[in-house]
Amino acid sequence: MQASPKRETDPKKRIVITGMGLVSVFGSDIDTYYNKLLDGVSGITPIDRFDTSDFPVKIGGQIRGFSSEGYINAKDDRRLDDCWRYCLVAGKKALDDATLGKKARFLELNKWERKGNEEI
Repeated sequence: MQASPKRETDPKKRIVITGMGLVSVFGSDIDTYYNKLLDGVSGITPIDRFDTSDFPVKIGGQIRGFSSEGYINAKDDRRLDDCWRYCLVAGKKALDDATLGKKARFLELNKWERKGNEEI
């Protein structure tokens, strides 16, 4: 039997979760996501976003009904792939959930978005 990992005591290495945000097959609402998980609902459906005839797997978890409106401006939304859009929206939802305010969101995430767009 292994001992439990040692608890971190250095305050610079500890983290605190202040907000949650997600984008999932069940939607972007934390309560809906959690309740569907507890109910044992599967988010796996037949894949219809691309032709699967050349692949042995025909099912997967697809995010449907996603909207980045209010989180990403239209110009950047067109330039970003889905994965980036999901990450940015989930991150901004976490900041909103943490009630850090629009100022914190502007200073941190928009700086990150600008850096990400330069690399694209």
